[in-house]
Amino acid sequence: MNRAAVGRFLVLLGLIALAPFPALAVKGTSRILVTPSAPETVPAAVSTGEIDRNFPMGTKAGDKDVAVIIGNRNYQVPGVPPVEYAHRDAEAMKGHLISTFGFRPENIIDVRDAGLVKFNEIFGSESEARGKLYNYVRKGTSNVFIYYVGHGAPDVNSREAYFVPVDADPRYIGSSGYRLKTFYGNLSKVPAKSMTVVLDACFSGNTGKGTLLKGISPALVVVEQDSSVPPNTTLFASGSVHQVSTWYPEKGHSLFTYFFLLGIRGEADANRDGAVTAGEMRAYLEDKVTYMARRLGGIDQTPLVVGNENEVLVKFKKR
Repeated sequence: MNRAAVGRFLVLLGLIALAPFPALAVKGTSRILVTPSAPETVPAAVSTGEIDRNFPMGTKAGDKDVAVIIGNRNYQVPGVPPVEYAHRDAEAMKGHLISTFGFRPENIIDVRDAGLVKFNEIFGSESEARGKLYNYVRKGTSNVFIYYVGHGAPDVNSREAYFVPVDADPRYIGSSGYRLKTFYGNLSKVPAKSMTVVLDACFSGNTGKGTLLKGISPALVVVEQDSSVPPNTTLFASGSVHQVSTWYPEKGHSLFTYFFLLGIRGEADANRDGAVTAGEMRAYLEDKVTYMARRLGGIDQTPLVVGNENEVLVKFKKR
């Protein structure tokens, strides 16, 4: 072979070496072709969101304190849109419950995409009020924290509000949903020392992607505001039963949950005493959520807070 041919051969070998061939993994004396999988496309907000990492440390919760997290994103009935950021919201809440609130992981009942059976199992049913939450609680000792993110809907006949389990049909919510009044009624029988309930759901039947009640004008749906919150409970709701709860796409979270967790991280600590009270959180949410809902979507969303405003939600560890 002459020098010119050798040169062309070497150039060809170099091009082959640079070509994007699948990697070769060696196992024993055999070569196995390994085709690299495409990297998962992750929005910037997922990897850089401030509420998804570096959870601040708070004082330890009691050994018998119990939490429930339900994140309903994927609905099974055709035409019911997903709650886009529900799983991320639930995961961020769990991280804060463990690190900032100090709950023991084994004391957290954590469910994604809960159906009606799971609601009944956790909170009890119409006929049996004692569910898993009741059994986890130590009478007069346990503090309880409950978080739900997902759809809510009204029964157009009774005008009552319902949670929408992932297997529920909003058109028949009276038989396939979990009634808000049942939820509060069963919680009133749980012998907890105190309860904090955070509901990131709208019960009007409207969503950012349209109404859940197909063929029914939203103007005809009137939802009764439920006032049966147990007396030892502090309630944080993303809005009134007549309002729509919006998302914060830039942050990859629900608008309400995003600001609730920012508040828990210390943004709501108005007097900078190292603790966040229900009253401080109410003022913070009313300011941030109301403004951003109007700015992002041109909608009215005013968080609802019921309970003792002096209740301390979280205390931070002193550095």
